[in-house]
Amino acid sequence: MRYRLHDHPAFPGLLSKEDLFLLVERGSLARGDLCEDTVSGRDHTVGDVIGGMRAPRASAGARIDRPMFREFRADAPVDEEEFTDEDDVTAPEEETEVVTNDRYTPAGELILHESHPSWLGAGKALFLALLLLITTAMLMKIEPIYAPITGMAALTLLLVVGIARGTRTYLVTEERVEVVWGLLGRSSREVRICDIRSIDVYESGLKGLLGLGTVDFSSAANAGIEVKFSDIRGAHEVKELVRQLQRLTDTGMD
Repeated sequence: MRYRLHDHPAFPGLLSKEDLFLLVERGSLARGDLCEDTVSGRDHTVGDVIGGMRAPRASAGARIDRPMFREFRADAPVDEEEFTDEDDVTAPEEETEVVTNDRYTPAGELILHESHPSWLGAGKALFLALLLLITTAMLMKIEPIYAPITGMAALTLLLVVGIARGTRTYLVTEERVEVVWGLLGRSSREVRICDIRSIDVYESGLKGLLGLGTVDFSSAANAGIEVKFSDIRGAHEVKELVRQLQRLTDTGMD
């Protein structure tokens, strides 16, 4: 919730992008109405804020539900013919739920990219696990009593790599890039799209040949790297996605 409408007594509190979208969709707001971004302190038109948005999910965080009745704005013309016959009451049309595959963060931000480190990023561990499996196969023929030991070691190593990979998530939303990690306790580090000043991509060696890269995000507030996406596929595509979001953000502020 970060937007406040100007001179609109019906909605005096803070609203999210999804709230603004639903209000415009049902006719309670016009795209030319002004609203204030309480984070940056700037005024924008509602159309600029919701430009390019898709229909939000029911659980996307919007606190304004679609009404089953028709809502009239105070400045909208009234058709007197609609009120001539009070007995002519028609049942409201059933709303069609829009089903999308979009994913959202708990804060209601649309997730544009989500990934984990690639399995190939742990090449040394995978190579060691392969050697242990080969050893297990050989011991099954020579000394079967020792085969379960090396087999369990290989499976344990694969399990550790899988947990380390699955508990580290890289996210790009409409407003920020973020890395989340941890198994029992979840930690995160993020930087806002508008604050990013440099994006560095590294693809080298065998990992580069396999299509893996690392993306480093830095801002003017910190001399070092604030968010790092390590061993991901499509590193350059992630960089271009963030650059496009920066251009959209700069256009919205102008």
